[in-house]
Amino acid sequence: MDGMFFWYISLVYFCRLFPLPLAWLFDRWQGDPSWLPHPVVGFGKLIAWGEKCLNAGRARVWKGGMMSVALIAGVYFFTFLFFKVIGEYSIILTALIQTLLIFCCLAGTTLIREVRMVFEAVDRSLDEGRTAALETLAENLSDGVIAPLFWYAVLGVPGMMAYKMVNTLDSMIGYRNERYRQFGCIAARIDDVAN
Repeated sequence: MDGMFFWYISLVYFCRLFPLPLAWLFDRWQGDPSWLPHPVVGFGKLIAWGEKCLNAGRARVWKGGMMSVALIAGVYFFTFLFFKVIGEYSIILTALIQTLLIFCCLAGTTLIREVRMVFEAVDRSLDEGRTAALETLAENLSDGVIAPLFWYAVLGVPGMMAYKMVNTLDSMIGYRNERYRQFGCIAARIDDVAN
């Protein structure tokens, strides 16, 4: 009986610890494969639908803010409850899905490839291009690696997924142009705080 308990506890801890390193290895190996359905695509469709329905008339700041908060909280609680339910049935399935979602939230290899291509092009061109490439690297390193890992450490996979929603909201509606200045201002502020 003691041997079975030891193996069960070992399996539980292994399944809790391996999603992050396995996702990192998968990111190093695959980057961001186009064949894999990506949660951010779904996030984008939800945001586009909400923006189309709400970004008109009065109180755009509040409508955009409420939509942003609802989507961020919705992603967090949906992911949290999803793992709570499937965790009751299979810790291995839970660990595999967590690995996949962490992989989807990391963009380290893709970022490195893109910046490397920019540097190679800049070697044939201007020094200002190098500065632009470094600024791009710094911003995307924060958005694609550091902030997702921070929110993973604080709130687990649900926190990481909620951060990706924050980041997607900012990239879609967090602009200071005529269309999004009011509607996306709260999403942009949430992104600033989250980063």
